[in-house]
Amino acid sequence: MSNLFLYYMTKHVLCSKFSNTMAKKETSPDKKTVDRNRLRTIAEDMFIRQGITLTEISDTLSVSMQTLSNSWAKGRPGEKCWKARRNEAQVTPVKLKEILMSEAYNLSQGLPAKINADGMSKIIAAIDKLDKKVSVRVVTDVLKDLDNFISETDPKKSVETMQLHKRFIQYRISLES
Repeated sequence: MSNLFLYYMTKHVLCSKFSNTMAKKETSPDKKTVDRNRLRTIAEDMFIRQGITLTEISDTLSVSMQTLSNSWAKGRPGEKCWKARRNEAQVTPVKLKEILMSEAYNLSQGLPAKINADGMSKIIAAIDKLDKKVSVRVVTDVLKDLDNFISETDPKKSVETMQLHKRFIQYRISLES
């Protein structure tokens, strides 16, 4: 899914979920704290996982840039800042392979090694192995979407396919046990 799609979906969900809350003038301090924490969690997800800028988050959630940058983005006590966590979340096998290729080039030019290439190769292999394995949760989500689609297009066939999908999910769960 593109960041733009996630941005608009998040904006749509927020408008529907928070419009009543924000419109109310009389909320207890506990309710305000809960709503503020919920907004912070959503903003954190938008920044770290969806790659949305603080300015876009500020506009979407109606949270000041000062609150975002001076308070929330610094992270909670004992946590890393949002930027560091986003950088960690964006480490991919492709990026690691690019680093290895750059290191190989440097070595071919007679430059000293900057990284432990053997350790990095092992990390890449482990990540590749994890990337090839699809979790039961993902399988379930995809099959639910497929079942909804089939039920709209061919209701008679949907009963049969849903039963097969349930059996497949049970099979996948048994493999992970």
